[in-house]
Amino acid sequence: MNENRLSQINIPKFITAHTLLVDKFLIEIFKNKKIELTIGDKICFVISNQDLVCGTITRGLLPKRHGRLESFNVFVLVADNKLDFYNIVEIADKKYQTTDIVLKHTIVKRIFTIYQLAHFLIVDLEKEIKKFNSKLVIIRGDFFLSDPRIAKEEKDWLYPQMIKAIKKINSIYIVYFIVFRIFLISC
Repeated sequence: MNENRLSQINIPKFITAHTLLVDKFLIEIFKNKKIELTIGDKICFVISNQDLVCGTITRGLLPKRHGRLESFNVFVLVADNKLDFYNIVEIADKKYQTTDIVLKHTIVKRIFTIYQLAHFLIVDLEKEIKKFNSKLVIIRGDFFLSDPRIAKEEKDWLYPQMIKAIKKINSIYIVYFIVFRIFLISC
C-alpha cells in the first residue's frame, strides 16, 4: 500500500480506561462553546443568563456519557433569591426528558444575608456536600457585594474567610454564577 494512502486512513485514537472513568464535566456556554472541568475545579461566571445556570444544574445530574457529571445530587446555594426553579424543570423536560430526576436530586438552599452565607460556607458546606453526596455545587448570587447596609470592614473581614473555605474543598466542582449590579452615581 502506498505511504500517502496510509497517512490518509483515519486511525482510531485509543484512550485508557482510567481516562473514561475520570470525572469531567462540560459546561455549555453557547451552542458550540464548552468548558471542560475536572474534579476540584472552581469556575466563576459573571453573567445574568438564567438558562446557563439552569442547564448546568440539569447536566450535572445526567449520565457521564456525553460529558455530563452524573452527580447523585446537585447542591444549589442561592444568595440572591432569584433562581427560577421552574426554568430548571422546563429545561430538564424539554432538552433531556428528566423532570423527575431534577426534581428529586436538586437540593436548594436559600441564603438571605452575608452572615448566613459566611456561616454556611465556613461551617456547613463540607458537611452538606457529604450529606447529599454531591459532586457539583452551584452558588448563585452577588455575594452581597452591592449591599449598602454592610460596612466595608465587615466585607473585608468576611470575604477572605469565605474564599478560604471554598478553596479548601477539592473533591467536587464548584461553579459560581455571580450577577453584579452596577450602580451609576451622579455628582
